[in-house]
Amino acid sequence: MSNAWSSYKAALFAKMPFLKDTLNGCATLGKLMEAERAVGVSFPMQLKELYLANNGDDGEALCGMILGFHFLSLDELVSEVRHWSELAKDRGLSEEDSFTSKPEGCIKRQYANAKWIPICTDDGGNFIGVDLDPDVNGKRGQMINFGRDEHDKEVLADSLNAFFERLTRIVGSDHFFIGDFDGEDVIFLCVNSEEGAHLTDYLKKADSVK
Repeated sequence: MSNAWSSYKAALFAKMPFLKDTLNGCATLGKLMEAERAVGVSFPMQLKELYLANNGDDGEALCGMILGFHFLSLDELVSEVRHWSELAKDRGLSEEDSFTSKPEGCIKRQYANAKWIPICTDDGGNFIGVDLDPDVNGKRGQMINFGRDEHDKEVLADSLNAFFERLTRIVGSDHFFIGDFDGEDVIFLCVNSEEGAHLTDYLKKADSVK
C-alpha cells in the first residue's frame, strides 16, 4: 500500500507541487490505535499504512489531495464514522429500494453503515471510503462511494491499494487537467469536454480511466 500511495503522491506533485504543503505529516501508531478503538473496528493493513504515512490534508485548502477531494485526518475520520453510525441506526433511512449497488450484491443497499470508513470527502456530505461490511458478492476492503447524495453506490476499486493505483493512472492520462478557480489551481476531470466532473461521478463513468 505504501508504494501505491507514494507513487500517487509523486505523480500528483510532479504536476501540482504546491499540494505538498497541504499534506499533513504521519500519524503515530498510538493515534492510529486510538482511532480504531473509537470506531470499534480494526483497520485493514493498507489503511493503517496510509495513515502512518500521512494523517490527512489541510481541510481549508481549495484543492484536496485525493484528486480534489479532501483527505480526512484520523480525527475527522472518527467524527464522520460516529455521525454515520448514528444514522445507520435509523431504519427509516435504509429502505433497500432507495439504493443500488454496482456490481449487484457487492455493497449493502443502505443509506449508512458503521463499517464504511471514509478517507476523503467532497465537503458536501459525500465520501469515498473503505467498505468493511460488504454484501454477499463484495470484498472486505473494497472502495465505495457513500454519503448524503450517494444513493447509487459502486465499487470504485477492489482495495485501497488498487484505488491509488487507479488515481495514479488518471493523473497520467488526458482526462486530468489543471484549471483555475478563483485564482487558484484546482483539478478537473473530464472525458469528452473541458467541464470538470465531480470525482465520484467521474470514477463511475464507463469511459473513465480504470
